[in-house]
Amino acid sequence: MIRDILVHLDGSSADETSILHAEAIAGPFDARVIGLLTNIVPTPMMPAVDGLAAVSILEENQREAEEAGNAHAMRLEQRLSTLAVPAELRRLDLFADATWSAVARQARACDLFVAQRPYGDDGTSRWPEVVEAALFGSGRGVYVVPPEARVREIEIALVAWNDTREAARAVAEAMPLLRRAKQVIVATVDTAGPPEADGKEPGADIARHLDRHGAKVELRHVPEWREVSRALLNEIEKSGADLAVLGAYGHSRLREWVLGGATRDFLTFCPVPMIMAH
Repeated sequence: MIRDILVHLDGSSADETSILHAEAIAGPFDARVIGLLTNIVPTPMMPAVDGLAAVSILEENQREAEEAGNAHAMRLEQRLSTLAVPAELRRLDLFADATWSAVARQARACDLFVAQRPYGDDGTSRWPEVVEAALFGSGRGVYVVPPEARVREIEIALVAWNDTREAARAVAEAMPLLRRAKQVIVATVDTAGPPEADGKEPGADIARHLDRHGAKVELRHVPEWREVSRALLNEIEKSGADLAVLGAYGHSRLREWVLGGATRDFLTFCPVPMIMAH
């Protein structure tokens, strides 16, 4: 059951796409949509030459950031008030280096975190620290929306299964949506040759588990590609999937998370919304 959906907002035009997806998810569950506005304020720095001038510039920049935050908050509160589900806005005025901990803390008290896909195939990035904080710091599922992705009913969901803890977490987080899908494809990539070669059927256990939860399941083995992520991305497009479900992988380097290759590929190229979990 989904009761609280936290959606990241920054006052840009991309907010509308995120809000529409959050509202669409919330509707069938009568869930609450909570907008999380992150308003970055300038970080105080030691003056290089003229201390008074530097302080004046900093104060002006902080004032502009506060005014921009006020304008964004007013507009977003009005927008959220028009939703067909209960909604509210939370605002965080914070320094950039405090984003990770603040977002992770907020996301822990919700059922699902909605954010824009952080990387573009043109090399651009948009709030990667927000998505990574939710993925690796909250313990919750993250619904990642591609840029300008239209809302559509989840008829086909594809679960990228590799029999890991992260994949199992993603399935558990996505279960309310998987149960509502008309078809769930459990896709495994045959990296070591045909599964029949060793008498095993990868994905059969999780397929049976989903079936017992009421999902309409098809088990599909994807022939080996040079890269697993490319094989799964191709299967998503070929199957016409409306949602992808997969584990997020990375390792911690002090307080920085370094994404695994497949996770980064999905966060850059996946053409449909994803539910990811770590």
